[in-house]
Amino acid sequence: MKTTIERTRTKVLGVGIPVAVMCAGLGLYLAYWYDLRDRLARHCGCFGGVDGSMTPQFLLVVFVLMVLGLGTCVVIALIRRGRRPTAATGASSIGLFVGALAAGVLATTAIAEIGMSLWQNATLSSPAKTLWMGGSVIIGSAAAWIASSIPSGSDPGTGTASPVMALANGERALWTATLSAKWPLMLGLVTLLTAIGLTQIVERPIGMVLLVLAISITTFSRIRVTANRSGLQVRYGFLGWPRTSVPLDRIATAQAIDVDPAGWGGWGYRGNLTLMKRAAVVLRAGPGLRLDLHDGKVFVVTIDDPDIPAQLLNAEASRLELPTA
Repeated sequence: MKTTIERTRTKVLGVGIPVAVMCAGLGLYLAYWYDLRDRLARHCGCFGGVDGSMTPQFLLVVFVLMVLGLGTCVVIALIRRGRRPTAATGASSIGLFVGALAAGVLATTAIAEIGMSLWQNATLSSPAKTLWMGGSVIIGSAAAWIASSIPSGSDPGTGTASPVMALANGERALWTATLSAKWPLMLGLVTLLTAIGLTQIVERPIGMVLLVLAISITTFSRIRVTANRSGLQVRYGFLGWPRTSVPLDRIATAQAIDVDPAGWGGWGYRGNLTLMKRAAVVLRAGPGLRLDLHDGKVFVVTIDDPDIPAQLLNAEASRLELPTA
C-alpha cells in the first residue's frame, strides 16, 4: 500500500509537472493568439536565426502531438515501473524533457513575434534559449529523480546475497577481470563513418558531434572490473578511462545475479546513482555483479564469474562492521 508521500510523488510526476509545463507554454501562446500573423517564424538555427515559417494552427498541432508523446511516456513510466524501474525513470525524464521543449517552442515563438511586422525579422534571444533549454533539462532531471523515489513493485535481478569469502586476519585479496563486447565497436564504426561523411560534405557541426559520440560508444567495447579492500572499480576502454568507483564503505551487500538488459534499460551505462538511485554497466546478458549500497542505491555490472568478487567484497565489508578493540 502506498504511503502519502508516495502518492504525492506519483501525482506530481504524472499530473503536476506535465500540466504545469503544458499550461506555461500553451497559456502564453494562446494569450497572444489574436496578435499572431498568418505566418510565424520557425527557429531552427543554432544562433536563433529564422529559416522558414509556419501557420499558428500547424504549430499548435505539433505541440499537441508532442504533448501526447509526453503523456504516453509518463503513463508507461507509472504503469510499468514495477517491472522496469530503470526504463521507467528514463521514460519519465525523456517525456517531460520533450514536453518542456514543446512548451518552449510555443512560448518563445509567441514572444519573438510580438511587435514584428514581418516574420523574417523575428529572432530568438540568447536568454530565451538558455531558459528554454536549461529549464527543459532541469524538468527532465527532476522527473527522473521523482520516478526513482517511487518504490517499485519488484526489483530486477534481486537474489540471495553471496556468502562471505574466508579471509584470515590481515589477509588481503584482489580480484580483477576483463569483459569485451563487439557491438560497441560495430556501432562506433558506423557512427564514425557517418561523422566523417558529414564533416567532409556540409554538416560539420553535426559531424563533430557524431565523432565524439563514436568515441564514447567504443569505450564500452571493453571494461576491466576490480574488487579489493577499497571497493569496486570499473575502467572503460583500452585506456582504462573513464572509470566508475564504488568505495567499500558504501557497499552493504554484494551478490551474483543474472542480468537481463531489458530490466536495466538496455545496453551500455544505464541509469544514474544520483538521480535514479540505480545504475548498471551492461555489455551483454548473463552473469553480473550487483551491489546494494547503504543508502538504498543499486549498482550492477556484467562480468564473468561474479561470485568471487561478491564474496570478496562481502568479506571486506564485514570487516568494516567489526567493532575495534
